[in-house]
Amino acid sequence: MTGIDKALLRHLLAVEGPWEVSDYQLDLRKRRCEVWIGPQVERGWFGRPKALAAALQTHTWQHLSFGGLRFVVHASLPAGLAEAQRQPWMGEPGLPFTTALARQVFAFFNEGVPLRSVCTLLGLSLNDVWHYRHALDTGRAHVQSAPAPAESAAPASAALPPEVAQDAGSGRVPEPGDPIWLRLASGELQLDIRVLSLKLMLARVRSQLDVISDEEVRQLKLRELHRYFVKNERVLSHELSQLRMG
Repeated sequence: MTGIDKALLRHLLAVEGPWEVSDYQLDLRKRRCEVWIGPQVERGWFGRPKALAAALQTHTWQHLSFGGLRFVVHASLPAGLAEAQRQPWMGEPGLPFTTALARQVFAFFNEGVPLRSVCTLLGLSLNDVWHYRHALDTGRAHVQSAPAPAESAAPASAALPPEVAQDAGSGRVPEPGDPIWLRLASGELQLDIRVLSLKLMLARVRSQLDVISDEEVRQLKLRELHRYFVKNERVLSHELSQLRMG
């Protein structure tokens, strides 16, 4: 029967003390490996495990793919685990992805890749990607500062689908990093808007920024606003003339 050495699993998933891989199930037909991770078990006399100091809660997250295998992590963690103690193979309770996979998905969002294309590129279900996106938009998900392992995937921009426009516009649209986008999104700058879709988008972005505290996610919303102006530059002449005046 084909198997994987636990030491190799610990290396692939970057599982270090005080955590350990307790078990795994490999399904080559589905190209899927489920891994159970928990605190290292201290043993007393005759190898008997000592009782754990804290009660554990079990969470399940989809993790990165390695060697064509999708890894799913079942992690037994103490409640209230400090942010500094979180590892790339952990995720946020109630969300579908580990920190490492979530950052990979977020990188595609930053490039304007549509949800269905993200699913195709990463082999994820539309329901899970939509769930994560909705959590970002409602301020329930945060982008962890620790980057995904370097060997896990190529940068998102290296595999963008053809429908993602890379055009920066004609130069009439301010650069993505221009402070004007925050002024517009926050409501500080008011425009006379003639295009209904822009009114709807601004209303949506402003309501999202009201509940989003994570700075990376807030920047994502500003990039989306900039991307909208680039794609619709020809019909936004009236609004762009005001935007450039500030």
